Amino acid sequence: MPIVSISQASQSGAVQLASELHRRLGFPMVRQEDASAAAARYGVSDDDLHRGLDMPANFFERFTRKRERYVLAMQAALGRLFEGGDGIYCGLAGQFLLAGLCNVFKVCLVAPPQARIASAMAQLSLPREEAMSYLERADERRNAWGRQLFNRDLDDPDLYDLVVNLEHMSLDTAADLVAGILQRKTFPADCGLQFANFALQRRVQAALHFNSPFDAGLVDVKADDGVVELAGGKGFEGARVGIVDFVSRIRGVKKVVTAAGEVTSVDATLDLDLDVSSLDTKARDVMLSPASYPHCDRSCTIRDAIVALSASAVKLGDGHITLPRYVLVLDGDGLLGIVSRRELLRGLIPQLRTAERSAAEIRKLVPFGGRVATDLLIRWTSLFSPAALEAATQPVTSIMAPIRGAVQVDDSLSTVISTMLRHDVDLVPVLEGPRVAGLVLMTNIFDIVAQYVMEHGAARS
Repeated sequence: MPIVSISQASQSGAVQLASELHRRLGFPMVRQEDASAAAARYGVSDDDLHRGLDMPANFFERFTRKRERYVLAMQAALGRLFEGGDGIYCGLAGQFLLAGLCNVFKVCLVAPPQARIASAMAQLSLPREEAMSYLERADERRNAWGRQLFNRDLDDPDLYDLVVNLEHMSLDTAADLVAGILQRKTFPADCGLQFANFALQRRVQAALHFNSPFDAGLVDVKADDGVVELAGGKGFEGARVGIVDFVSRIRGVKKVVTAAGEVTSVDATLDLDLDVSSLDTKARDVMLSPASYPHCDRSCTIRDAIVALSASAVKLGDGHITLPRYVLVLDGDGLLGIVSRRELLRGLIPQLRTAERSAAEIRKLVPFGGRVATDLLIRWTSLFSPAALEAATQPVTSIMAPIRGAVQVDDSLSTVISTMLRHDVDLVPVLEGPRVAGLVLMTNIFDIVAQYVMEHGAARS
């Protein structure tokens, strides 16, 4: 049941201690690079975080967002890596990332300066003076990191359950000490459930934050034995149906509860920890629910579509929020067409639509007559005129574009991208039989490819 978190200053022997505990106790061992690789699936890296320490003061707000993203991604990653409920974490910030969990035993390892210098010289192949300078810089950055990220001194003993000083103790003795405490220590019976709830809550929060079109800040998430409770204000209620549908498909969610009722998860297929570059990945693994994307039915007006688009937000990988590009026009379970921002603006300018219709009629009569000029001088003020308001009352179906290309839920990502490129579209409906089960955006595909290139490309350069 216990998870051992080992913290240290650079070159103090934490990896060796973790290895010894792994040998003695049999607990799985997670190093910093393992946790970082798992967190990188959310687009967060240690390098990005450490670069934030050097940002000028006017970038502090963005650095704060980077910190929050890093902490959430790491907590979700550790929740997945320690699904069995026990293990050894030898990496950054375990005392903070796993704080408050009753099955976590937090150890701080302290080593004398001469031992650290010798370790740096041996492991990094540095002469003594360079090893000393390296450790001095590492300690400065570690202290700055602790202050800026968590507003704490990392050497504060109150952060730990046990501080082990290696000045008069060998690593073997230290391992015997920690293992002996863990073998004798009694953990409360509900610690396993508490950690499982923590892991599921962070998985849901990370999925909403990094992998959904919703503003995760609008949603309060609680988890208890597979039951996820969602709550929030007006913003949450406006997107509640889509959010519930998204969360109900996350692996490990048995039921979603809101003030409006309960939804039982019957198809928990959304495993956001999967390797999305896998050949086995299907369209269903990356699709969004149509309800989670801006939409209206076929009876809505141009104004309704503008409201639907303006009231929605998509969160990008770096935490910034942007408006989506399209509104879906639905007919029950069917997808009739899509309307872009460009088409919505065109729809507000009656004379442009009239000119384009006239040009189309001329092309029918004189199919080889060359290009028909439709250029008009569009006045900015015409978009704020009574004529524009009148045009906004027209049905959205009068300006929507038809759907070009679709895939089935079990089609591969190769089929998805081929369909997008062949039809020159960046939104593809995903069908389950005749029913529209979801949609895939070019943004999803690009992020998958970009993640692979960023994670693996450096090794080839």
